[in-house]
Parts: sequence; C-alpha cells; structure tokens
Amino acid sequence: MIRKHFIAGARCPQCQAIDKVRFCRDGEHEWIECVACGLVSENPGEPEHPPASDTPEANEGVVRFTPRR
Repeated sequence: MIRKHFIAGARCPQCQAIDKVRFCRDGEHEWIECVACGLVSENPGEPEHPPASDTPEANEGVVRFTPRR
C-alpha cells in the first residue's frame, strides 16, 4: 500500500509551488511528488542549503515546546 502525506509549507524544487508536495512511501521506497507539475524525486533528502538558524525565515513556522517542571 502506498502512503501519501502532504508536506505543509513545502516548496516544489521544480515549479516552486507551495503546499503541492507530498511524501510517498511504499514498503522500502520513499519519494516526493508535486501534484502541480508532476515532479517525482526518488531520493528525497535534506535541502542542499538550509537557511541559517539565526535568520527570521529559518524560524518561520517552527513551534518549540518547553517541558514543564
């Protein structure tokens, strides 16, 4: 069975569409698909150049939880 999950806020590396990329898994295989342009990437991984953590863009959409004592 193929499991498909949309990745919130993800941008397609080909067409730059936002919220159109989904992560797919079928047993041992994993890939990403763009429903806007049809891009299929067999080896999804980390972005080549992630934004620096001290920039506001890097923290956009990040939620941090602090445990209670």
